[in-house]
Amino acid sequence: MMGRLVGLLALFALVLAGCGGTTRPGSGAADIVPATAPVFVAIDTDPGSSQWQTVNELAGKFPDKQKAIESAKKSMRKEGLDWDSDIKPALGREIDVVMLDFEYPGETVALMQPKDKGAFERAVKKGNASDPTNKLVYEEFRGWEVMSDEQSAIDAFKQASESAKRTLAEDKVFTGAMDKAGDGIVRAYVNGAKAMAAARRAAGPQGQSFVDKLGTLDWLLLRLRARSDGLGLDTIVHGTPGDAFKNRGPSASVGSLRKLVPQDALLYFAFHGSRGMLGGLEGNPLLQQQPGFKKFADILRDVGSILQGENALYVRAPAGRRLPEITFLASPGAGVDGAAVLDRVLNRFAKEIGGGPRRTRIAGVSARLVGPGNPAVLYANVGGKLVLTDYPSGIRFTKEGGKALTESGTYNETASSSGLPERPQIVLYVDIHSTVPAVERLANVSVPPEVKRNLAPLRSAVEYAVSRSHELEVSFFLSIK
Repeated sequence: MMGRLVGLLALFALVLAGCGGTTRPGSGAADIVPATAPVFVAIDTDPGSSQWQTVNELAGKFPDKQKAIESAKKSMRKEGLDWDSDIKPALGREIDVVMLDFEYPGETVALMQPKDKGAFERAVKKGNASDPTNKLVYEEFRGWEVMSDEQSAIDAFKQASESAKRTLAEDKVFTGAMDKAGDGIVRAYVNGAKAMAAARRAAGPQGQSFVDKLGTLDWLLLRLRARSDGLGLDTIVHGTPGDAFKNRGPSASVGSLRKLVPQDALLYFAFHGSRGMLGGLEGNPLLQQQPGFKKFADILRDVGSILQGENALYVRAPAGRRLPEITFLASPGAGVDGAAVLDRVLNRFAKEIGGGPRRTRIAGVSARLVGPGNPAVLYANVGGKLVLTDYPSGIRFTKEGGKALTESGTYNETASSSGLPERPQIVLYVDIHSTVPAVERLANVSVPPEVKRNLAPLRSAVEYAVSRSHELEVSFFLSIK
C-alpha cells in the first residue's frame, strides 16, 4: 500500500536531515478525517521545522552525513526527481496518513497541503513516469491532496469524510491524546476500541476470552522526537488493565538491584514479576493447544516463584575472558529458596544436561555448578537473592560488592537525558560506545572503519516503562554525541 510514497518518505528523511529552521508542525488534516478512523499518523515534512533543525544538528555528528544525503538525492534522481527543484517546493508542513478500517488495510490514504501545488503535480508526474506500474494517484478534497496507490482508497476516504457525524478534530479522545504528543517528527494515534475489536477477531473464538482479560484500551499514542542530545521514541497506552494484570501495580517497580550490577556492564535489564506470573499461562487457550505444554506447567510455576520479585540481568566483557559474563539476579518471594527451586527444576532434566547440579563454593558461598566446561552454569543464594551466572565473578561481585552501575557516568547521563525515573516498572540500558570494542575483542574481528566511525556518535540507549493511573508509558532514548 502506497509503496512509492513510503519509499520517498524514507529518502526525504535523509535529505531533510540537512535542513533546519524554527517553525512548528501544522495542525494536520484531523478536521476532515472521520472520528471512526482507527489510525492517524502525522509526519513532519517541513524542512524549516524545529524538529528537523535538531535532526540536522544530530546528523552533523556523523562523519558520513553528507555522503548519506548525496546518496538519497541520487536515489531520487533515479526516480526522475530532484530534491531542490521538484521535491522541496512540493512539500507541505506535514503528511498525514489515515487508515479507515483495520479489516481493509488497503483503504489507507495520505493527505498533504503542498507549498506549491504546481510543483507537487510536476513531481508526481515525473515520479509516475519513472515507474508506470506503481503510480501515485491523488485528488484534491477540501483543501487537501489525498494520495494513494488506488483510486478506490481515495473514494472510500471521501465518502467516509462526507458521511462522518464527527471528525477526529471534534473527538475528545483523539484531541486529548494528541495534546500529550506535542511536537515530534512522527506522531501516531491508534483508536483503542477499534484495536481491541481487531485483536478479538484475529484471536478467534478460542482466544477472545484471553484478549478480554487484557482489559480495555482507550487509545495508543506514539511519538518520535528529536532532542539536542539524541532521539526519543515514546509510546503511551491509555486504558484499564484487566484480570491478566491484576497482580501488577505501581508498587511493582525496579531499581534496587542496580547496586549489584557492575559499573562496566554493557547491558542492564530489570523487570518486576508477580505472584503466579508464569503459572497463569496455563489459562491461555492458545498455549494449551501446543503439544507437551501440560508437562511443563509445574516447571513454569516453580520458575514463576523465583521471578515474582525484582529481577535484573547484566552483561559485561572483562579483559581476558573468552566469553562475556552474563549474570541474572532474582528476588524470590518470601520463604522461597531460589537455589533449591532451581535444583528441583534442573534435576528433572538431569539426563539432558549430563547430570544434576553439583555443589561447590565461591567467595565463601555455597553454590551449584551445572554442565561441563568453562564457563559453566553457576548459581547460588546470596543475601536473599538468587544469582545465576556463567562465571564465578558474577557470584563474587554480588557477595563482595565493588563499583556499581550507579557510579557509571555514562549510565547516569543517559538516565538523566532520557527522563528515566528512579523506580520504573522495567528498564533496559545498553552502553553502545563500550559494546563495539568489546564485540570486536570477543569475536576477534574488526568493524570496518567506515562503519566504526559512524557508530562512534552513538553513545548509549535506554528504554523504560512507567505506569500511572490507567496509563502505561514506554520510552526509548538513543544518546548521540
